[in-house]
Amino acid sequence: MMERVTEPVRPTDQRRLKLTSVLPVWVLAVAGAVLVLTLSERDAFAWLLLVFVASVMVSFVLQLITATKDGLVERISIASSGAFVVVLVTAVVLLAR
Repeated sequence: MMERVTEPVRPTDQRRLKLTSVLPVWVLAVAGAVLVLTLSERDAFAWLLLVFVASVMVSFVLQLITATKDGLVERISIASSGAFVVVLVTAVVLLAR
């Protein structure tokens, strides 16, 4: 069998990968948080947990779609951390109601 050798990803491509694979996760988390704040009267924290889990799952899927292993852990960490911050702020707002 012949092994396929891949070249490392250039920094400009790495930046583009971060934008295209991290930003949608943050947008999903913000949209989900807004929906939870506006639509849920009961079980808001359960819905908020669902938003976070969906965001993390989408981040993994987007990373798999890119098929680039360079910076994979960093991109997943950034996407998940951003979604966590959005959910945390939303939880604080829900507690303050």
